[in-house]
Amino acid sequence: MEDIKIAVVGLGPAGLTALKTLREEGFNVVAFERRERIGGLWSFSNNPTFTSALDETVCNVSKFISGFSDYPVAKDCPPYPTAPEIQEYFNCYASHFNLHDHVRFNTTVNKVTRSMNDDAWDVHITNPDGDAVQSFDKVVFGHGCDSVPVWPTLPNRDIFKGVVMHSQAYKNPEHFRGKKVLVVGIGNTACEISLSLRKHVDRLYQSYRRGKIMISRYLDNGVPMDVNFSWSTLRLKYFLDEKLPWLMASIADRVMINKMISDATRSEPASSGLSRGERLKRAGRKVWEDWRLLPGPSMAHTNPTVQEDFIPALHEGDIIPVRGFKDFVGDHQVLLGDNTVVEVDVVIFCTGYDLDFSIMPELEMDGAGGLPPRRASCQSDDEEVDQDGAVDEDRDGRKKAHLPRLFQMIFPPRWASSVAFLSWMAPQENVWCVCELASMAIAQIWAAETAKSTGEQPLKYGYRPRAILPSLEEMNSQVDRYHIWWRAGWEKDHSMRLGNVQSYSFYRYLHDAAGTGLYDNLDHMFTSRGWGLWWNDRELWTWLAKGPMNSYSWRLFETNPDGIAGCGRKTWPGAREALREAVCFDP
Repeated sequence: MEDIKIAVVGLGPAGLTALKTLREEGFNVVAFERRERIGGLWSFSNNPTFTSALDETVCNVSKFISGFSDYPVAKDCPPYPTAPEIQEYFNCYASHFNLHDHVRFNTTVNKVTRSMNDDAWDVHITNPDGDAVQSFDKVVFGHGCDSVPVWPTLPNRDIFKGVVMHSQAYKNPEHFRGKKVLVVGIGNTACEISLSLRKHVDRLYQSYRRGKIMISRYLDNGVPMDVNFSWSTLRLKYFLDEKLPWLMASIADRVMINKMISDATRSEPASSGLSRGERLKRAGRKVWEDWRLLPGPSMAHTNPTVQEDFIPALHEGDIIPVRGFKDFVGDHQVLLGDNTVVEVDVVIFCTGYDLDFSIMPELEMDGAGGLPPRRASCQSDDEEVDQDGAVDEDRDGRKKAHLPRLFQMIFPPRWASSVAFLSWMAPQENVWCVCELASMAIAQIWAAETAKSTGEQPLKYGYRPRAILPSLEEMNSQVDRYHIWWRAGWEKDHSMRLGNVQSYSFYRYLHDAAGTGLYDNLDHMFTSRGWGLWWNDRELWTWLAKGPMNSYSWRLFETNPDGIAGCGRKTWPGAREALREAVCFDP
């Protein structure tokens, strides 16, 4: 394995776990990071072209479910860590596993191309010494999905004399002191920026066309909300999502809306004599009518905004909700969706990001669901329409997204044995833990493929099989089915997230490839799996079936006792104790 050179692009949590797990399997791995330290967007940068969390940013998932599988979050960390605390955790993880020596900081990967001899990948880099090309056998892309800002159409931008910027460039509120500011958007970033600005600006408007489900991190009793979701509960949800999607979408939306309104009552001004029901009705009127935070996109297609301070700011009048941005109509005038005009000095667009697939020009895109095949190197959608006669707009004139052809959201079928993407998937679970699971799967699959290509001896009877990739035809078929499924969902609701995963099959594939053994020992209530664990180890069964789901369980079960390449990840002796501490937590 040490003769196989692998490049990892990006050192956020995705690239970091890829570097660690691939080295754990014996591969020769080098990671490239354009910043000067580990952490990705969790590592603050004043560079306006680098997306980074603010120092006051608080994580949306609690420490009880967000630790990596063999390195728990520090016990003295608060339930929901801040961005600096998360960056420090990532840095300590890298130090613990001696990863820093294998990182090339201040190095930008411009593109990755196939070599002239078609036997390696050329990684084109720029570092303080200039430009260079280095050759690798395999490449993992962990460069994140928040690097290319998305802007709305701004036909009259030139007539506006104020400041227009994307949230990517926002770093602190000092430059906006005493200004009138319009923040466009209602997602996590938009709310976070408004909360950062509210005590510094003269007037602050929040502009959004439709609402968004917004929930607190905590339950009414002060317990972190996410500790209520166990492994078995989520397996059942994913099973029902697959079999009864129409029902589960409705249930999930209703549960989240009820929590949103319940959370909103906490910031209601104290009123004597009102019952709980009356307070809920009053909060509901404000959420639905006064602030238009509902209706919003279904939880089947997107994640909620996670905030407990935004609604109190609406109550206090620090943030003024207005209709969606429509156009610039003067030196400092902005036209809104209800044809009212507001006068502002600054407009901050929190309108999201695109994932840059052009970093791998040969990557295949589309080819199913009504769009013809193309490559990521194509720069103009118009060229594609002219050449292929494709219709890349829906009946409402909205652009159809170009989707990468990635088997199980990770592997380009043609290059699956040498290329993997960790930036495309958009799970509902903690994304950096899912990226670690995916990194385990990648390491086992590539180890298995290497063993297969070198003719290693067959496994003994009854031993866990190697994590071999399916045929090219099978991988392409899975990609086609996913594209058709995603585009059908997008046609119904344009809030469908890019990279939205089909959780039922996605997680099963990753756990099987990684060799965690979890599905072999415990599944949802409609299967018989779990009775053996219940009988033999009631304590562990209780922690897994009823406690908060976390990644320590991925290192519990020994599935590869002989340490054979590609037959399963390594266990961790501390996994059971880490799981116990996460379950028996003190909030």
